[in-house]
Formats: sequence, C-alpha cells, structure tokens
Amino acid sequence: MKKLFLLSVLFVLAITASSQTPLIITEGESTIVYALPKTELCIQVETEKTTVKPGTFYRYSERYLAAKNVITEEKTTYRLKSVKVNPRAVPDPARTYSYIPSGSQPVHISINSKGILCGVNVPVEKETGCTASPVLLVKENSPSASLLPLGEEYMMAGSEAKMAEGAAKQIYRIRESRLSLLTADQDKLPADGDSFKSMLDGMNAMESQLTELFIGKTTREVQVQTIYMTPAAAVANDVLFRLSALKGIVASDDLSGTPYYISIKPMDIKKSGKESRSSNEKTGLFSLLPSSTQIIIGDGVNTVVADQFLIPQFGIIMPLSESLFKQPAIKVFIDSQTGQLLKVE
Repeated sequence: MKKLFLLSVLFVLAITASSQTPLIITEGESTIVYALPKTELCIQVETEKTTVKPGTFYRYSERYLAAKNVITEEKTTYRLKSVKVNPRAVPDPARTYSYIPSGSQPVHISINSKGILCGVNVPVEKETGCTASPVLLVKENSPSASLLPLGEEYMMAGSEAKMAEGAAKQIYRIRESRLSLLTADQDKLPADGDSFKSMLDGMNAMESQLTELFIGKTTREVQVQTIYMTPAAAVANDVLFRLSALKGIVASDDLSGTPYYISIKPMDIKKSGKESRSSNEKTGLFSLLPSSTQIIIGDGVNTVVADQFLIPQFGIIMPLSESLFKQPAIKVFIDSQTGQLLKVE
C-alpha cells in the first residue's frame, strides 16, 4: 500500500512538471492517478511610495511667490493602498488517489495539467488562478526641471538669488499671457480649438516646471507585492507582513514596521462516519466537501480584508460509488478549484 501511494505521488508530480496540456484518460489504462485540490492564497499587497524633493530655489519661494508650504528636504514615505486575496488550486499530495477502471462501459476521467480531478466524461475546465503582478508601476511623475527656461541675463548672473528672481518673473509672465489668452485680450488669437488647447497646455507645463523649482517635486509610485500562503490549520492574528512608513513592506519579524495580522477561521463540517471507504459499495472516485472559511486581514484596529472562501483542505472527503460510473453516458462535474461535486447528469 505504501509503495502504491508513493507511486501515485510521483506520478502526479510528473504530470504537473512535464506538461501544461490537460490530461483525459480513457478506460483501458491500467491505473489512473489523480489528486484533489487544496487552496493556496495569493495575497496581493498594494502600497504607494511617495518621494518628495525640494526645489532648487525653495529658499526664495516666500520672497518671490509668497508660498510658505514648500518642500524643504528629500523624504520617502509608504502607505498601504489595498490588500486583495485570490485563491488558486494546487494538487494536494496528502489526497492523491489511484483508480483502476473496470467494466465494459467506457469511462473518461478528466484531469487538468496540474493532475487535479475535473470529472468524468466531461471536458477539462479552463484553469484559473492569480498571476504575478508588476513589482512597480509608475502612477505619477512630475516633469524634469534640469534645464532652466531662463534668459541669458539670469543664467549668466552666477547668483542663485538672481536666477530665482528670473524664474519668478517668468512665472508671472506666463500667467499674464494665459489670462490674456483666456479673456481674448490679444490682437491675434489661435486659429482653431486645437491650437488654443495646445498653447494652454504648453503654458501650464512651463508654469508647473518653473513652480517646482520653488515648491519642490512629488513623485508617486505604486508597488504590488504578492505573498503566497497555503493554510494548513486555523490561525488567529498571525503576523502576515509589516509595513514601514520609511521602508515599505518588510519581513514579519522586522519590528520597524506596523504589523498586519491574518486570521483564518474554517467552519466546522458535521459529518457521520469516517473519511475513508466505509461504505459497503466499492468506491470509484473521491470528491471533497470544502469548508467555508473566513479570511480576515487587518492591523488590529482597521480591517482591510474580510472575505469567505471555500477551502478544500479544511473539508472532508466524499467517496463516489463505482457503480455510478457504470451508467451509460454518465457525466460527473467536479470543481477543480475546490474538489466539490457540482452535478451528475
């Protein structure tokens, strides 16, 4: 029996590693090996990284622009945006079985590329699951102000105060020109709407670039990191990850970050008998009765995730009688994500 179980496990692992093509095995094969699923949680943590840098002329912002709320030092901070939990099915080595077809009625056992049972005499359903998210997505980035749009008089002055004065005067000239354009207080206006919009966009971009020289620049980025977790038992307030305002997501044992906890609460399933072949009838295949499980993630004060999932590893095994498969044109649909018997036709 131990040799048969070891052979079954190795067969399923070989199926998973060697091919991404769904496997449909017909009666006549000596032994059919399949696995029931267990759920792996893909927890996607989305954070926003904000970087602020002072402008070149931040010391002169109040003198020339009357601006007091300016950036005076470079700093990077992180904040949590969202947490999403996506379940995906992986084969459960502890619930791997072999099936030897018998009888004259043709039986097609459907197994997907992971070696998970999908049903009898039915097509293999399309596999779904979470995918790796980009590590870094640029959300907002201010234009560069490396080249100062100043005239020769100010650029050759050699004085930071003089260049700041020139930049401030340029800002005021742009504002006056834009106001004249909007109020039609000009001798010659743009010929059409597209030209008008192009001129306004150019003025706005130039003003923004010059203003950043005084008030500073802010860059925001979105980072997404995925944590993979396969729950094996109920947990209460285990540290899932920590978020540092200065470093972002850090290890669960790094005390520099605020801890975020996860609780997994499976619902007990009342059952009679044992999870074994206790029936008088010979067992053909096995399915699962998954447990409805509550997943809660939060920092101890605020809850960011509270959801219910069907988790097969917390459920019980349901045997299907072999006599069921001897009926002509029988169709058995099994959910490859949860191992649950969906319907019999």
